[in-house]
Amino acid sequence: MTPEVSAIITVALFILSVATFFIGRQSASKAEGKEAGSLAKDIEYIKDSVERIENRLNDDVKRLEGRCDEMSNQMVTISGAASKAYESAKMQHNRLNEHLKRDHGQTVVEVKGGDL
Repeated sequence: MTPEVSAIITVALFILSVATFFIGRQSASKAEGKEAGSLAKDIEYIKDSVERIENRLNDDVKRLEGRCDEMSNQMVTISGAASKAYESAKMQHNRLNEHLKRDHGQTVVEVKGGDL
């Protein structure tokens, strides 16, 4: 081989190696870019999912708060009715005791505190 051919082959191989190097870098950059894009897309999906879950939870909390308020109002109503029924029963019990004492002469045992 002549020195000229040898020099041409050396230069050609050098150019080929440089070209291969840059093509490899571009391929790696594309792969990294695709991976970064994929990660960004996954993160966006996760953010959207968390937001949907948060909205559902907020809706559930509002619904439950409304139900708690409704139950609280019902408890107040029932409590008032139970209190009236208790007082009425207590008055009836006192009347029955008076009747037994007065009309039948029976001795009635009084409950401490006036409770039934």
